[in-house]
Amino acid sequence: MNMIEPNRQNKHSVQVGNQRAITSQIQTNQRQSASQNNTNQAVDIVKHIIQTIDALSGLKTYPIRDLVRHAADFGLYLKQQRLETNQIRKFLDAVNQIKAKIAQDEDKEIAQIQRTADAEKEKIKLSLGTEQEINDKLEILQQNADVEKEKLIFSKIETDVVLLKPKLAYAAARQKAAKPLGDVMSAAIDKVYSKEDFERLVQFIESIIAYHKAEGGR
Repeated sequence: MNMIEPNRQNKHSVQVGNQRAITSQIQTNQRQSASQNNTNQAVDIVKHIIQTIDALSGLKTYPIRDLVRHAADFGLYLKQQRLETNQIRKFLDAVNQIKAKIAQDEDKEIAQIQRTADAEKEKIKLSLGTEQEINDKLEILQQNADVEKEKLIFSKIETDVVLLKPKLAYAAARQKAAKPLGDVMSAAIDKVYSKEDFERLVQFIESIIAYHKAEGGR
């Protein structure tokens, strides 16, 4: 009896040990599978956003509902990659500096464009034609003036906008987790051709930060 009992204990110990090893291996496989799925999903998210942006004629045509949905997915992904909020904010700070430059840039050239348009409007008001014809001419004149002002404003910030790309590349070189942000934002910058495009860029980065923070990003 004493000889049989230790054998049973040994067999039991071996079985328990095997079960634990199998359980441990299963858990390891599950973690690896989950990690691989997250990686594949992340690649799909980044690729999908870039493909969407590449298909745009300008960033201003980025449908706002798509932009917000993509920002939500991307914000979560960046949090999972442990990208710190301050890394994203550094880019936003650079964008906000350009934004402030636009707000301050109501300079003499822009004011002159509007004064010229206003003077032409007075001439049109005194011209012959129906009320509708005159109003149509006034509207077209103001639209043309607005386009001219937009072009002038963007010409003053275009260099600053393009130079955001090297800053993104530098951040990605310092921190691997910043590379997806750099890839997406670089694609977006390539579609900024006007003040309206730039305003959509601001909306995009602000949305990403908001969702990154909402997911617990720090």
